Amino acid sequence: MYLDFYQLQLKPFQISTDPRFLWLGEKHEEALAVLKYAIRDNSGFLLLTGDVGTGKTTLLNALIHDLDDDVRVALVTDPGLAKLDFFNYVADAFNLDRTFRSKGQFLIFMKKYLLELQNYNKQALLIIDESQNLTQSMLEEVRLLSNIETATTKLINIFFVGQIEFNDIILRPRNRAIRQRITVSYDISKLNESEIGDYIRYRLKVAGSREPIFTPDAMNEIYQFSKGYPRLINIICNQALLTGYVREKRQIGSAIVAECATELKISGGIVGVQNQAIPESGKRPAAGQPGPSSPKSQTTDKAIDGKPKFNKSAILVVGIILALLIGLEATLFRNRQESANINGSKRSVQPTEAATALPKAQSATQIKNHAQNTIPLVGQSNQANSDQSGSKGSSDTSTADQSKVTEPDQAPTTSSIAAVAPLRSTDAKTQLSLADIKKLFGEYPEVKFGFNSNTLDNEDYYLLELIARYIAQKPSTALILRGYTDRSGVRTYNLKLAEFRADMVKTYLVGKGVPADSITTIAVGPDPDGPDGTTVPYDGQRRKVVIEFLTPAS
Repeated sequence: MYLDFYQLQLKPFQISTDPRFLWLGEKHEEALAVLKYAIRDNSGFLLLTGDVGTGKTTLLNALIHDLDDDVRVALVTDPGLAKLDFFNYVADAFNLDRTFRSKGQFLIFMKKYLLELQNYNKQALLIIDESQNLTQSMLEEVRLLSNIETATTKLINIFFVGQIEFNDIILRPRNRAIRQRITVSYDISKLNESEIGDYIRYRLKVAGSREPIFTPDAMNEIYQFSKGYPRLINIICNQALLTGYVREKRQIGSAIVAECATELKISGGIVGVQNQAIPESGKRPAAGQPGPSSPKSQTTDKAIDGKPKFNKSAILVVGIILALLIGLEATLFRNRQESANINGSKRSVQPTEAATALPKAQSATQIKNHAQNTIPLVGQSNQANSDQSGSKGSSDTSTADQSKVTEPDQAPTTSSIAAVAPLRSTDAKTQLSLADIKKLFGEYPEVKFGFNSNTLDNEDYYLLELIARYIAQKPSTALILRGYTDRSGVRTYNLKLAEFRADMVKTYLVGKGVPADSITTIAVGPDPDGPDGTTVPYDGQRRKVVIEFLTPAS
């Protein structure tokens, strides 16, 4: 990897919350101090909210680490549980070593436990992460849990940590009892432009860097794309270091950062945040049913005179869908025509992947045209010469034309589009099985790359989104990503390219919420070693990343 190249001892931009890389800006330090004081003061209900990727989990881990031993902490990371499961989860988090079959059993035992802690001058702190996933009924159960107290003392502090939409839940009239008990509330914001530079330099210093790696222009570009969200900063910086490594650039400039942001499909940072607050009924709306709306949104949908007014957003969405359907039909028709012409006239030529230069990210226009044409890279004369020597003697093309050969398009076929259509139309909350993915993409799904390319097509993105959805449902699943190349050219380069592609797929999955520590990347390169003892043949498409699923049962 890039550690030796940049003289680093650790990966500085891992997505996981490594305490060694804890950097607290002014807002984070203030929040940490306020929360620590509130816990010491036995304040009851605490609330920490923030947008996705603002560092809530990092701050939470720092808080837990700084608490004294006389505070017993129970952390619930998945509050979307049934009532009895939630109680048993809390009991296990407090190390009670007991399973409860009723709410009454749990409350009786919990009260005895909390009174015992008080006798030893200890405190209990229940932290509920991702609180926006609490149903209305479970939120009420948590409120009742806080009623365990003596005449003079609260026996348990309850700390809500969630996304900003949890504020909408708390503001509901039926939740005013909880809202009135929240004594400390803090909303953590994203980093500003000056803090981003300090954040990046600090993490590089902890990782062992002695020289500046990112230029000031690169820092500014990172801010423009990440908008100050630490998670996006980590993802872009890690990808930029990978790109700089394969291109042998000791310093990362703004151009590399912009290319990496394009590859990751991060155009101008976060455009909008979907409100994920649970409806007041405690149930998520079914597909096609409207969610809860505010009084303001209800009144603006009608004209002043009381007559109904058309929803411009709905009209726009319908127009976009119709345009997409028309475009898809036209594309399928053109593909059928082109396929007939190609099959009747010539065979495709597969160029080799030998190279001394390194892959360059395509521009936005090239990515848009990728489904029609793979564009040869510019300014790589050594690459062209290598391609000529790698395919010399081929009966399909002359030596003079070798540098002009491009790889056939890897866009989805008509049959594959039809196959994935049922899954595309399902609701995002529908349970997805591993068998569904393997039925569409094979036992070991593949992300295929064009000649000397590191870009993905639409079907690749869809595959990775399905995998991310599945792992969100089955978080105990692990992945092994194996990167492959053909056998032509320098072995060192091929291994580096295979590693780069596997890491690129990993970075995309991590950006979709897959835990980084559940993904292992292996650079196989030109070798035949496949998943689970299988062999990857040398013929056919070898420029790919093969995905293996490791489930708890295997």
